[in-house]
Amino acid sequence: MDEENLSRAIMIGVTTLVGIMTISALILFFNSSLDVVRNVGSGNNFETVNRSDIDSTLLMSNTGNYIKGTSVINLLSYYEQDVNVTITVQNIKYIDNQGDIQYLDTVALDSEDINVRKYAYNRALRYIMDNQDFTISVQELDQDLGSMIITIRGV
Repeated sequence: MDEENLSRAIMIGVTTLVGIMTISALILFFNSSLDVVRNVGSGNNFETVNRSDIDSTLLMSNTGNYIKGTSVINLLSYYEQDVNVTITVQNIKYIDNQGDIQYLDTVALDSEDINVRKYAYNRALRYIMDNQDFTISVQELDQDLGSMIITIRGV
């Protein structure tokens, strides 16, 4: 009889724990959904939100921290048509058709011609792997104009 009571008590305890975890997950989901609705409903400027994300990536410049390929792709996408910004991506690792790791030396978005920049952008996207580590260096030339040189180097 004692073993039956013990197993029943453990079963009740486990069921209660699972129930509390489920209710907590639902409350967390509901609260995060409310935050999203508040932000969208208040008319936040998502350009500003996107800009702060890009700025935080650029602030990692010369800190010894690594950024991933997804952040590099985001930077390239953001500055693709900005002719005041020169971006150079070096040492891009990629896997060729035979499964070997190859290196693409340099891809540069440095032209004032939008079509040339778009070609370099598409070439970089074709080769950059999301999980490759990169270091970033930013040199501001003219803050009022927003011109800068961004050098991204694959590790």
